[in-house]
This record gives sequence, structure tokens and C-alpha cells, in this order.
Amino acid sequence: MKKTLLLAAMLLTGCASVSDIHTSKADPDCAHSCSANYSECLGKFTLFPIQAQHQCTDALRLCVAACPARGSVAASPVSNPSQRLANLDDLYKRGLISKGEYDAKRAEVLKGL
Repeated sequence: MKKTLLLAAMLLTGCASVSDIHTSKADPDCAHSCSANYSECLGKFTLFPIQAQHQCTDALRLCVAACPARGSVAASPVSNPSQRLANLDDLYKRGLISKGEYDAKRAEVLKGL
């Protein structure tokens, strides 16, 4: 009986595996933000933990897929402050950076004017 329950639990949790999500190919800052959001998602209490794990894993998969490729951000720096602010605003609206990160980076861009 114990073996059957253990096997069933392993199969159910394995379905929500993150082994196919390759954060190493994504921009490191974006991938880190996705991973932090995933950890926060998993830490929430729920009555249906397996369903919640699947939802968190799906959200991680989408977040990483939306990240620019590793090196593409540094390879094409944006020097125009208005474009940098627009990009920053877009990252914040997509939930890839926190309000604190947004405010700090915005102040940095404005300071450079």
C-alpha cells in the first residue's frame, strides 16, 4: 500500500516538473525574477497543492519563454533615455520586475539625464 501511494505521489508531482524549463538560455535577470515568482507561488497555502504546483509551473514556463535570450540584452544596449524608460515600464507592467526594482532603475535613468 505504501509503495502504491508513494508511486502515485511521484507520478502526480512529476507531471508538474520544471526539468524541461531551461532558464540558462534566458537573460539572467529575467530568469531570476521568474524563479523568484515561482518560489513565491509554491509557497502559498492551497487546498489543492498538486493543481497549484501545475499552475505555478505553467506560469514559470510562460515567464521564461517571455524572457529575452541570454546576452541579447547586453548585446544591444539602449542609450536613448526615453526608450530605456519605455522598456523599463514594459518590464514592470509584465510583472518581470518589482515596484522597488522599477523605481530604482527609473531613478538611475533619470539621474543620467
